[in-house]
Amino acid sequence: MTERVQIAGIDVYVTRFTDEESAAGQLIGQKSAVSRILTEIAGADYKLCHHDDGSPYIEGFKREISISHCKGMAAVGVGGDRRIGIDIETPRATLRRVTRKFLSEEESRRFTTDDDLLTAWTMKEALYKAAGIAGIDFANGVTLPALGSDVTTIASTTYRVESVTTGNARLTAASPK
Repeated sequence: MTERVQIAGIDVYVTRFTDEESAAGQLIGQKSAVSRILTEIAGADYKLCHHDDGSPYIEGFKREISISHCKGMAAVGVGGDRRIGIDIETPRATLRRVTRKFLSEEESRRFTTDDDLLTAWTMKEALYKAAGIAGIDFANGVTLPALGSDVTTIASTTYRVESVTTGNARLTAASPK
């Protein structure tokens, strides 16, 4: 079953792996779950392609998409005609060990709990995908919104970024304002 959530102005379709997909392993499960969502969105004859930078698009589909997956789940975001980004992630211990690689000094003072770090990670990933700037410094070039805000600016573009919890995962979407 696919759940539809709207965050940051993006329709995000989320599904759990079926028992068969889980039994097939993470990579096969991801491909199958994403394929199920894409079939629902664009029809059985969709053709998934990738731009030179690796970002996905559906041939002939007039809307921007973003794809993400984590252990046992997959998500596809559908936006308008401007590049978007989504990320879905389940809690993992490694985030605490790599904090300095993805958070600025100021952000590391704000995001301290494991739940905060998961939110910060998915925000950074979604913003990175939406910005589409190759080689950008993840810790200092992708800036998280200030406390109490859902907007941030990267390379003179302002993005809206929002996060929700779905099941045991954090889902974040970022779209240009």
